[in-house]
Amino acid sequence: MRRSLLILALFLVPAVGLVAQRPGRGGNVSGQRQTQPNQPTTRQSQSRQSTMDQTRQQQSSQLRSQATDQQRQQYRTCDQSMERIRTQARDMARMSNGTTFNADQARQQRDQLRDQVRTMDQQHQRMMQGLDNRQHAAVEQRTRAMNQIQERINSRLQNMDQELAKSSPDRKIIAEQARNVEREMQRYQQQYRDMGDDLSLRNPQS
Repeated sequence: MRRSLLILALFLVPAVGLVAQRPGRGGNVSGQRQTQPNQPTTRQSQSRQSTMDQTRQQQSSQLRSQATDQQRQQYRTCDQSMERIRTQARDMARMSNGTTFNADQARQQRDQLRDQVRTMDQQHQRMMQGLDNRQHAAVEQRTRAMNQIQERINSRLQNMDQELAKSSPDRKIIAEQARNVEREMQRYQQQYRDMGDDLSLRNPQS
């Protein structure tokens, strides 16, 4: 009897091992990587990205419908003023680099440049005052960036004033400050045009 039980046990041990290796319903094979429940799947990530894209499209469509003809006209007028400022600053830098530099002419050009910057700022403020809360929120970051650039432009003009206040101003310093004004205005205008794209003021048909 004992001999029979021993033989039966020898047959059962391999069978039990095979059953233990076979994955059961809801079980996992040992050594296989388990899916973490908190890790998003590729399909979930794609769905989330699609939802974000749809939200941005809806916001852009709403902003496009809110833009008025008056806002677009104010935008174009201000952009043209920025272009004139850049041209004036380039001309001033070119003349200051010349051998026939005239301090009085440089002061006149500085006055014209300041007037143009002042006019542009007034035009920009009128356009911003015409935006509603949703439009303001859409360009909040760009507005902050433009304010920082505006401060740098004012600083360049102040440096120019200090040099031109001298009886014999250095033409190289004047030319350098004029080039700095042109570069900062270019950065300002780029932010402004990006703002126009955000609000559908620059290309209303797109």
